[in-house]
Amino acid sequence: MLDIGLMKILTVLGVLAFLAVWINYMRLSRIRKSDMQMPSPDRPLALFTVAFDRIFVFTSMAYMFIFLLQGYSNMRLYFSCNFDSLLQLVGIVLLIAGLFVSWRAIASFGEFNEPRWAHLKYGHMVVKTGPYRCIRHPQYASKLLASLGLFLFFGQFLFLFIFLCSVLLFYFQAKSEEKLLIRVFGDEYRTYQSVTGMFFPLLRTQWIR
Repeated sequence: MLDIGLMKILTVLGVLAFLAVWINYMRLSRIRKSDMQMPSPDRPLALFTVAFDRIFVFTSMAYMFIFLLQGYSNMRLYFSCNFDSLLQLVGIVLLIAGLFVSWRAIASFGEFNEPRWAHLKYGHMVVKTGPYRCIRHPQYASKLLASLGLFLFFGQFLFLFIFLCSVLLFYFQAKSEEKLLIRVFGDEYRTYQSVTGMFFPLLRTQWIR
């Protein structure tokens, strides 16, 4: 196991990084208004996805604060497991990668960010910069990386369960969103689909310029 003092320092840094990403996300989301005339994706699925995402965020924050207050020994629950230091370090790398991808995706999507994905916004366009050059849904991908990283970092099977549920839920949500985007942007979005991966870059792809 990693030294508990080091883990607490990394946990604090992780919380601060998450707060920075979240504040930037909310700031950018309020710049441009939603276009109520535009079609919207499947609402029940979108609401369920948002609710699940909030549960994941609050669960992650709760685990981090419990760890900071009580230490690692008190985190040994009935769905816990033990990992060696190498796997914990891999978890840290995945968590950092998830936060970085999320930050870059939010910055690239900019004022088109929509917290509840209710409608497209005025003047919406297909974003092809930053991680959107090779991934169509980098914000979903970042959450998958983060949940897997938290599983390895804390050794809690709850995060593995969240990861597996997220794969299914984000897949169906992404498909719903892509149907809407095809309706709005047509061949432009189909071309974009052909050269990008849904959550992870294609092994063989042409970069969008």
